[in-house]
Amino acid sequence: MLIIEGWLQFAPGEIDKFAEAARQMVEATRQEEGCLHYAFARDMNDPDIIRISERWVDQAALDAHFASPHMAAFGAGLAQVERLGSDVRLYNGDEVRRIM
Repeated sequence: MLIIEGWLQFAPGEIDKFAEAARQMVEATRQEEGCLHYAFARDMNDPDIIRISERWVDQAALDAHFASPHMAAFGAGLAQVERLGSDVRLYNGDEVRRIM
């Protein structure tokens, strides 16, 4: 399993311009084969930050996601808003334990 976790920080007010594109991205991605989990959430302490959380069965599923039309549309939408920073990382989840 592959796990992606990270954040995108937008300039003040920019996230609202991008919210519908983000909702569409989540909806389409959750339908993809190999997607175990996909979510965006606004940070509770900074509403200009979106937290990203993803789980994929394997690299092939993630590669297909990156090649999808909705990913291209998402990237185009992302290019239209001002971002102040980001940090998104890919982890190999070979060993998984439930902790709660």
